[in-house]
Amino acid sequence: MTFRYKQAKVHYTFSGEGEPIILLHGFLENSLMWETLQKELSKTYNVYVLDLPGHGKTEAIGYIHTMEDYAALVLAFAEHQKLKNFSLLGHSMGGYVALALAELKSEKIKKLILLNSSSLADSEVKQKERNRAITMIQKYPDAFIRMAVKHLFLPKDQKRLSAEINTAILEANKCSQQGIINTLKGMRDRKDRTEVLKNFSDRSLMILGDQDKVINFEKTKIIAQEAGIELEILPGGHMSYIEHPELLFKTVQEFLS
Repeated sequence: MTFRYKQAKVHYTFSGEGEPIILLHGFLENSLMWETLQKELSKTYNVYVLDLPGHGKTEAIGYIHTMEDYAALVLAFAEHQKLKNFSLLGHSMGGYVALALAELKSEKIKKLILLNSSSLADSEVKQKERNRAITMIQKYPDAFIRMAVKHLFLPKDQKRLSAEINTAILEANKCSQQGIINTLKGMRDRKDRTEVLKNFSDRSLMILGDQDKVINFEKTKIIAQEAGIELEILPGGHMSYIEHPELLFKTVQEFLS
């Protein structure tokens, strides 16, 4: 299914009945990443998943995809679906978008789940890495995508999850070059939303992998603990939905219920 946002057709699916929850994918991912979790959650909830611009079947918009732009799109989608309020679950970049939406329209969000994500802005080092990535995607797109996706998985899991990694690479290749560049810029330039997260401390859950090297695990854990945010630390790295799908579903289900 699609709905039109600005000049783009945004692709989405939904399933189940009950209270609504919107699942937001991360960078180089798309709505298919949620297939397993969506199937389980749909037994109890009305689950919406969409391809953000530049990902999956949704084309890029303009020259930069800011987290605020993505948040405005998700809000427009919720209004299109006539959702008075809803819960949000965002993986990695999807968590950045969820926090931007929480800042934009806090009253719309019932519960907020950040999966392998953080409220922190990019450090100077990370910003430079984003700039190098933009240069690389322009020169060597295929090599960049393979490297970027493999980097999301722990070295020890490269063999065990080789089929899943190959699938993730195939899905990442559905991203347009312009979409990747736009999104790298948006993540590079995003602001710190720790205060936004703290304001949601009574209705938020953070799920982290204890070996996650993609986000700043230690700082993110401290933010959650100091703010009194419910925190679940799973074994593994940045890809908890692939590494431990059953444990993730149990954690999300318990929080939502």
